[in-house]
Amino acid sequence: MKNERQDGTANLNELIANGEQSNIEFKTTLSDRKRIVETVAAMASLGGGVVLVGVRPDGRIAGFVPGEGEIERLVQRTLAGTDPKVYVNLTWPSLDGRRLLRIDVPPGDGPHLAFGRAFYRSGPATVAMSRDEYERRLLERLRGSSGYERVTLPGYGQGDLDQEALRRFTGLAVANGRVPSDATSEGLLERLHLCRDGRLNHAGLLLFGRDPQGPIPQATLRARARRGADTVHEAVDGRILEQIDAAAAFVARNLRTLAVREGIRRRDRAELPLAAVREVIANAIAHRDYRSTAPVQLELNDDALVVWNPGELPPPITPALLREEHPSVPTNPLLARVMYLAGYIEQWGTGTLRIIEAMRADDCPEPLFKVKNAGVQVTLPLLGRIPTDLTPRQLGFLSSSQPGDVFTTVEYARQTAVAGRTALLDIRGLVDRGLVRKEGQGKSTRWRRL
Repeated sequence: MKNERQDGTANLNELIANGEQSNIEFKTTLSDRKRIVETVAAMASLGGGVVLVGVRPDGRIAGFVPGEGEIERLVQRTLAGTDPKVYVNLTWPSLDGRRLLRIDVPPGDGPHLAFGRAFYRSGPATVAMSRDEYERRLLERLRGSSGYERVTLPGYGQGDLDQEALRRFTGLAVANGRVPSDATSEGLLERLHLCRDGRLNHAGLLLFGRDPQGPIPQATLRARARRGADTVHEAVDGRILEQIDAAAAFVARNLRTLAVREGIRRRDRAELPLAAVREVIANAIAHRDYRSTAPVQLELNDDALVVWNPGELPPPITPALLREEHPSVPTNPLLARVMYLAGYIEQWGTGTLRIIEAMRADDCPEPLFKVKNAGVQVTLPLLGRIPTDLTPRQLGFLSSSQPGDVFTTVEYARQTAVAGRTALLDIRGLVDRGLVRKEGQGKSTRWRRL
């Protein structure tokens, strides 16, 4: 257990300001340990979350000073009361001069039981799950790829590990403040459920195996860049953390730089924010169905970066829900846990929101999420790209402007020789396509070309 959390207070303030949700719970004290364990089990079943002790239900800071042995009793009761066991991470952040207890709940291989019963989160409430719902979720887990990642392979043991890769991960996890500073590679391998009785499971091999594609040949990514008349291909193999690095580097090499107007100045910017690129790739690799023989597919063309991974969105997630705060339901919780500890993904359930935020911050068009061909496809439109299926008027206007240009409805109407009402309809169509953004209100309304 660490004495301090290294994330700072910004993230903590944001968590508290957002209030209690399905993945956030406030507790003033540890007086009701049984209820806390039930909440931990419910959060683990739905993709993880955070319990903050020392915060009142209305978000006011009360502070928390534990009694003697109180924390140890909570940890022991959590491990004894949950099945499968939930290994929470405890930290002691300070806010407004008062200490809090932060309980980070990892995504589990749910559903998890608490004292023999299953629970789920309905908004900020922890509710008992019906027997039918529990059996349905249990069946989904057994049939899902989260069961696949736990399967051990005959003949593959710790001698098949790349020890240097395991050491690099341990160093990253410690540097990120997500495991104790005295953590060892051997201890983490067991704690993260990547090895059982000396045999590696699929997750362990994908993360740290010397040759993951030997027993799991489908664990690959195929990348292609089609820029103008030039086409470049790359096959990305190896351990999945290294695949993320290699695929992100491939995109970075093939992006172009554009001159974008910012007021009276011009600035060179890449066609896509690399933070969004990396997040899309990490999500595709973390959430793909590794039972499928199809690789993750990445294509960068003159309009967009398109990333597709095999596997359906797990219920209750829909493409529309990905655009707002939603519970995290990782397809591969063991892989997701390691990627989180290493800093390749952030708080569970925020990946798509971080993509949207990064695109907006760089004035890029909105990302698109859809289910396609038994997989999930994410499209990141390039900065300044102009689709060909617009009206001739819209195409002509965009072709004569540049990303970052600001204009009024009157200026659009004058340039395209249409009435003000028609100009507004045209502009709203461009807004719906993520090509233009509204700025200001009323008479101060302006439009920015993205």
